[in-house]
Amino acid sequence: MIVSFCPGRVRFRFEQLKDAATAAAAQAHIQETAGITRVAINVRTGSLLIEYDPLLLPTERLIALGKNALAQFGISLEI
Repeated sequence: MIVSFCPGRVRFRFEQLKDAATAAAAQAHIQETAGITRVAINVRTGSLLIEYDPLLLPTERLIALGKNALAQFGISLEI
C-alpha cells in the first residue's frame, strides 16, 4: 500500500517487509534500478521508502518497475 507520494519520493508499507531477509533482498534489488537514489526499509513497520530522480523515472515507469520488483518477493502492489 502506498502511504505517501510526491515526485521523487514514495513510501509503501507491506507486511512481508517485516521479515529481515525479504527486506534486505528487496532493498538490494530495488537499489540496482537506474534513477533510484535511495532505498530505506524499516523492518519493524514494513515501511519501504524510495527516493528517485523523477526525470529518469517518470511515475508510470516507476510503478511498472516497482510491481515487477516486488512481485519477486511475493508482494502485490495494487494501485
